[in-house]
Amino acid sequence: MADYKKAIPYYLKKEGGLSRATTDTASRNPAPCTINGKTGWHTNKGVTWSTFKANANLGYTANCENFKNMPPNIWGLIYKKRFWDFWDSDNIPYQSIADFMTWSVWGSGGGTFKGNSGSIPFWRNFLLKEYNYVAKDKNDIRRKMIEIADQKGEKELWSEMVQYRWNWYARLNQPANLKGWRNSLDKYKLWGEQNYDFKKKSGSMKLFSFRNLIALLSIFGVVYYLNDEEII
Repeated sequence: MADYKKAIPYYLKKEGGLSRATTDTASRNPAPCTINGKTGWHTNKGVTWSTFKANANLGYTANCENFKNMPPNIWGLIYKKRFWDFWDSDNIPYQSIADFMTWSVWGSGGGTFKGNSGSIPFWRNFLLKEYNYVAKDKNDIRRKMIEIADQKGEKELWSEMVQYRWNWYARLNQPANLKGWRNSLDKYKLWGEQNYDFKKKSGSMKLFSFRNLIALLSIFGVVYYLNDEEII
């Protein structure tokens, strides 16, 4: 099964540290903190102040000191409980699929099944447009993604998912962020190709095993026939 710790080093490197960039929508809700003599800080290591504050019930104090330092235990707790667990990713048998479905929650929020924004509508639309599949609910989306990976192979599905999101960025009509988003996704794709141990499609493995069985039975039949001839 997938491990939530696998991509953490990549996330931390990708997200960097404190940000007060006004092109980010998170700038609408900055932390009430003065850091390095400045205000307007809204994100640290990819975690927005809004997310940081809203998830304090996980067991940490949402103060300026913790937001500024973003200790590994707090960051890891938020990532695991708020993002990774959204798709029950511990029970997805494909690391790359689990990581990228989590990526969509990280970047767009969870959303609702009937909504228009967030991870759930994103993958619902992916299945509809790419596979003409009408998902029934959130759990059905997850189930279908695993089924497709079983049939096509993990890398094939993961590559389609990454490309779909790459194309989707343009439809958001945020030209100030488009280049940065796509560069980030390109770097993730390269990282994934170098770090994931992609599983082959189970269908081909079953077919291979079936062919081997037939071959073995054929050989056994020939040997049995020859032995029978010798007895006669």
